[in-house]
Amino acid sequence: MAYAFLVVSPPEMIQCFEEMAVAASNKGSSKPALNYPELDEEALQFILDCCESSIKKYTKYLEGAKGSAEVSINTKQANRTLLLKQLARDLCISERRILYRSQYILRRRLRDMRAGGELKALSLFTGLRNLFK
Repeated sequence: MAYAFLVVSPPEMIQCFEEMAVAASNKGSSKPALNYPELDEEALQFILDCCESSIKKYTKYLEGAKGSAEVSINTKQANRTLLLKQLARDLCISERRILYRSQYILRRRLRDMRAGGELKALSLFTGLRNLFK
C-alpha cells in the first residue's frame, strides 16, 4: 500500500514522499502507519490494475505452457523436466488463484468506498435541504 501511495501521489505531496519511500522499502525501524485517505481509492485502483495485469500474464503463460514441445535426451532427464514443468505450472496456478482473490477483495473494497462516498454526499445533500426548509 505504501508503494501504491508513492506511485499515485501528486507532486504537491512532495513533503510526504520520503515517508512513503521509507515505508515502501521497509528500511524503517518500525512500520509507520501511512494514512492518506485522499489517495486510498487511487492506490487501491493502482493495485487492482497491477493484479489484473498479472492475471492476464499468468493466463497467457499457462495457455502457452499446454502446448510446449517435449525434447528429451533420456528417460531420467525427460521425467525430471516434466516434473519441473508441472511444478512451475502448479505454482503459477496457485499464484493466479491468490491474484483472483486479491482482485475480488480490492473490487469489493473500492465498490464500498465509492458507495460510501455517494451515501455521504447524499446525506450531506439531505442535511442541506433540511437546513433550508
